[in-house]
Amino acid sequence: MADLAAARAFLRDLPKLHYWNDTWQVGGLNPQAGDRLIEIVTSVDKPEIIETGAGSTTLLFLQLEPVSVTTIAPDAALRDRMLAEAEKRGIPTVALRFIADRSELVLPKLAADGHGYNVAFIDGNHGWPSVFVDFCYLNYMLRQDGLLIVDDLQLYSCAQLYLLLLQQPEYELASLDANGKQATFRKVTGARWLPDWRQEPFIVMNSVTK
Repeated sequence: MADLAAARAFLRDLPKLHYWNDTWQVGGLNPQAGDRLIEIVTSVDKPEIIETGAGSTTLLFLQLEPVSVTTIAPDAALRDRMLAEAEKRGIPTVALRFIADRSELVLPKLAADGHGYNVAFIDGNHGWPSVFVDFCYLNYMLRQDGLLIVDDLQLYSCAQLYLLLLQQPEYELASLDANGKQATFRKVTGARWLPDWRQEPFIVMNSVTK
Protein backbone atom coordinates (compact mmCIF):
# COMPACT_ATOMS: atom_id res chain seq x y z
CA MET A 1 0.00 0.00 0.00
CA ALA A 2 1.23 3.49 -0.86
CA ASP A 3 2.83 5.44 1.99
CA LEU A 4 0.61 8.50 1.72
CA ALA A 5 2.21 10.20 4.72
CA ALA A 6 5.60 10.04 3.01
CA ALA A 7 4.13 11.29 -0.26
CA ARG A 8 2.50 14.27 1.46
CA ALA A 9 5.70 15.01 3.36
CA PHE A 10 7.47 15.09 -0.02
CA LEU A 11 4.98 17.72 -1.21
CA ARG A 12 6.01 19.96 1.70
CA ASP A 13 9.67 19.73 0.70
CA LEU A 14 9.76 19.68 -3.10
CA PRO A 15 13.15 19.59 -4.82
CA LYS A 16 14.26 22.30 -7.24
CA LEU A 17 14.92 20.22 -10.35
CA HIS A 18 14.39 22.81 -13.09
CA TYR A 19 16.48 25.83 -14.07
CA TRP A 20 15.05 28.93 -15.71
CA ASN A 21 15.15 32.69 -15.18
CA ASP A 22 18.69 32.23 -13.86
CA THR A 23 17.63 30.24 -10.82
CA TRP A 24 16.62 26.74 -9.74
CA GLN A 25 12.87 26.18 -9.64
CA VAL A 26 10.49 23.61 -8.18
CA GLY A 27 8.36 23.62 -11.33
CA GLY A 28 4.58 23.48 -11.54
CA LEU A 29 3.88 21.08 -8.68
CA ASN A 30 2.67 22.40 -5.32
CA PRO A 31 1.07 20.70 -2.29
CA GLN A 32 -2.48 21.41 -3.43
CA ALA A 33 -1.89 20.03 -6.94
CA GLY A 34 0.06 17.12 -5.48
CA ASP A 35 -2.79 16.16 -3.16
CA ARG A 36 -5.11 16.05 -6.17
CA LEU A 37 -2.69 13.81 -8.07
CA ILE A 38 -2.44 11.48 -5.07
CA GLU A 39 -6.24 11.22 -4.99
CA ILE A 40 -6.42 10.60 -8.75
CA VAL A 41 -3.67 7.98 -8.97
CA THR A 42 -4.67 6.07 -5.84
CA SER A 43 -8.21 5.75 -7.23
CA VAL A 44 -6.79 3.47 -9.93
CA ASP A 45 -6.11 -0.20 -9.26
CA LYS A 46 -2.51 -1.08 -10.13
CA PRO A 47 -1.68 2.21 -11.89
CA GLU A 48 0.39 2.01 -15.05
CA ILE A 49 1.35 5.61 -15.63
CA ILE A 50 2.72 7.39 -18.68
CA GLU A 51 3.64 11.07 -18.64
CA THR A 52 5.09 13.63 -20.99
CA GLY A 53 7.32 15.96 -19.03
CA ALA A 54 9.25 15.09 -15.89
CA GLY A 55 10.17 16.38 -12.47
CA SER A 56 8.72 16.30 -8.98
CA THR A 57 5.48 14.86 -10.33
CA THR A 58 7.43 11.82 -11.46
CA LEU A 59 8.92 11.38 -8.00
CA LEU A 60 5.45 11.72 -6.49
CA PHE A 61 4.05 9.05 -8.81
CA LEU A 62 6.85 6.68 -7.81
CA GLN A 63 5.75 6.92 -4.17
CA LEU A 64 2.20 5.74 -4.94
CA GLU A 65 3.09 2.10 -5.62
CA PRO A 66 2.62 2.16 -9.39
CA VAL A 67 3.10 -0.91 -11.53
CA SER A 68 5.11 1.31 -13.86
CA VAL A 69 5.90 4.95 -14.58
CA THR A 70 6.98 5.74 -18.15
CA THR A 71 8.36 9.27 -18.31
CA ILE A 72 9.27 11.00 -21.56
CA ALA A 73 11.32 14.20 -21.61
CA PRO A 74 14.27 15.22 -23.82
CA ASP A 75 16.52 16.03 -20.87
CA ALA A 76 19.00 13.43 -19.64
CA ALA A 77 20.43 15.88 -17.11
CA LEU A 78 16.99 16.26 -15.54
CA ARG A 79 16.73 12.48 -15.35
CA ASP A 80 20.05 12.34 -13.50
CA ARG A 81 18.97 15.04 -11.03
CA MET A 82 15.72 13.18 -10.42
CA LEU A 83 17.48 9.88 -9.79
CA ALA A 84 19.93 11.54 -7.41
CA GLU A 85 17.07 13.16 -5.51
CA ALA A 86 15.20 9.85 -5.35
CA GLU A 87 18.26 8.09 -3.92
CA LYS A 88 18.77 10.83 -1.33
CA ARG A 89 15.13 10.62 -0.21
CA GLY A 90 14.77 6.86 -0.38
CA ILE A 91 12.18 6.98 -3.17
CA PRO A 92 12.03 3.65 -5.06
CA THR A 93 12.74 3.94 -8.79
CA VAL A 94 12.37 0.31 -9.89
CA ALA A 95 9.06 1.16 -11.60
CA LEU A 96 10.56 4.06 -13.57
CA ARG A 97 11.34 4.00 -17.28
CA PHE A 98 12.73 7.39 -18.26
CA ILE A 99 13.06 7.96 -22.01
CA ALA A 100 15.23 10.99 -22.72
CA ASP A 101 13.79 12.03 -26.07
CA ARG A 102 10.98 14.07 -27.57
CA SER A 103 7.53 12.67 -26.96
CA GLU A 104 6.60 13.25 -30.61
CA LEU A 105 9.22 10.62 -31.51
CA VAL A 106 8.76 8.22 -28.61
CA LEU A 107 4.98 7.91 -28.31
CA PRO A 108 4.35 6.52 -31.81
CA LYS A 109 6.91 3.78 -31.16
CA LEU A 110 5.34 2.83 -27.83
CA ALA A 111 1.92 2.71 -29.47
CA ALA A 112 3.21 0.55 -32.32
CA ASP A 113 4.76 -1.83 -29.79
CA GLY A 114 1.37 -2.38 -28.14
CA HIS A 115 1.94 -0.63 -24.82
CA GLY A 116 -1.11 0.21 -22.73
CA TYR A 117 -1.71 2.41 -19.67
CA ASN A 118 -4.50 3.35 -17.29
CA VAL A 119 -3.17 6.80 -16.26
CA ALA A 120 -1.80 9.35 -18.76
CA PHE A 121 -0.46 12.78 -17.81
CA ILE A 122 0.07 15.50 -20.44
CA ASP A 123 2.61 17.95 -19.04
CA GLY A 124 5.42 18.06 -21.60
CA ASN A 125 5.88 20.49 -24.48
CA HIS A 126 2.88 22.80 -24.28
CA GLY A 127 3.44 24.24 -27.74
CA TRP A 128 1.33 23.59 -30.82
CA PRO A 129 1.00 20.89 -32.17
CA SER A 130 2.91 18.93 -29.50
CA VAL A 131 -0.01 18.89 -27.03
CA PHE A 132 -2.24 17.26 -29.65
CA VAL A 133 0.46 14.85 -30.82
CA ASP A 134 0.84 13.74 -27.20
CA PHE A 135 -2.93 13.34 -26.88
CA CYS A 136 -3.24 11.42 -30.14
CA TYR A 137 -0.90 8.63 -29.05
CA LEU A 138 -1.74 8.69 -25.36
CA ASN A 139 -5.40 8.27 -26.30
CA TYR A 140 -4.41 5.31 -28.48
CA MET A 141 -2.65 3.63 -25.55
CA LEU A 142 -5.08 4.63 -22.78
CA ARG A 143 -7.37 1.76 -21.84
CA GLN A 144 -11.12 2.06 -21.34
CA ASP A 145 -11.87 3.62 -17.92
CA GLY A 146 -8.32 5.01 -17.85
CA LEU A 147 -7.67 8.56 -16.63
CA LEU A 148 -6.21 11.35 -18.76
CA ILE A 149 -4.81 14.33 -16.85
CA VAL A 150 -4.27 17.55 -18.82
CA ASP A 151 -2.15 20.15 -17.03
CA ASP A 152 -1.69 23.90 -17.56
CA LEU A 153 -5.11 24.76 -18.93
CA GLN A 154 -4.19 28.44 -18.62
CA LEU A 155 -2.22 27.93 -21.86
CA TYR A 156 -4.17 28.18 -25.10
CA SER A 157 -2.99 24.86 -26.55
CA CYS A 158 -3.94 22.88 -23.44
CA ALA A 159 -7.21 24.79 -23.11
CA GLN A 160 -8.22 23.82 -26.65
CA LEU A 161 -7.66 20.14 -25.89
CA TYR A 162 -9.73 20.55 -22.72
CA LEU A 163 -12.58 22.19 -24.64
CA LEU A 164 -12.48 19.47 -27.29
CA LEU A 165 -12.68 16.66 -24.73
CA LEU A 166 -15.45 18.35 -22.74
CA GLN A 167 -17.80 17.72 -25.66
CA GLN A 168 -16.32 14.45 -26.88
CA PRO A 169 -18.49 11.40 -26.02
CA GLU A 170 -15.42 9.17 -25.69
CA TYR A 171 -14.44 11.11 -22.54
CA GLU A 172 -16.16 12.39 -19.44
CA LEU A 173 -14.83 15.07 -17.11
CA ALA A 174 -13.85 13.47 -13.80
CA SER A 175 -12.51 16.55 -12.04
CA LEU A 176 -11.29 20.11 -12.51
CA ASP A 177 -9.13 21.79 -9.93
CA ALA A 178 -10.31 24.92 -8.16
CA ASN A 179 -7.94 27.14 -10.13
CA GLY A 180 -8.99 25.71 -13.49
CA LYS A 181 -5.39 24.72 -14.18
CA GLN A 182 -5.68 20.93 -14.39
CA ALA A 183 -8.45 18.63 -15.63
CA THR A 184 -8.88 14.88 -15.36
CA PHE A 185 -10.96 12.97 -17.89
CA ARG A 186 -12.11 9.36 -17.82
CA LYS A 187 -12.01 7.49 -21.12
CA VAL A 188 -15.37 5.76 -21.36
CA THR A 189 -14.75 3.67 -24.49
CA GLY A 190 -11.98 1.46 -25.80
CA ALA A 191 -11.70 3.47 -29.03
CA ARG A 192 -8.10 4.14 -29.95
CA TRP A 193 -8.82 7.07 -32.25
CA LEU A 194 -11.18 10.00 -32.08
CA PRO A 195 -13.67 10.02 -34.97
CA ASP A 196 -13.76 12.22 -38.05
CA TRP A 197 -14.41 15.90 -37.42
CA ARG A 198 -18.13 15.43 -38.14
CA GLN A 199 -18.35 13.44 -34.87
CA GLU A 200 -16.34 16.01 -32.93
CA PRO A 201 -18.88 18.52 -31.57
CA PHE A 202 -16.25 21.10 -30.64
CA ILE A 203 -14.88 21.14 -34.20
CA VAL A 204 -18.33 21.28 -35.78
CA MET A 205 -19.37 24.12 -33.47
CA ASN A 206 -16.30 26.18 -34.35
CA SER A 207 -16.26 25.51 -38.09
CA VAL A 208 -17.81 27.42 -40.98
CA THR A 209 -19.32 24.81 -43.29
CA LYS A 210 -21.76 24.86 -46.19
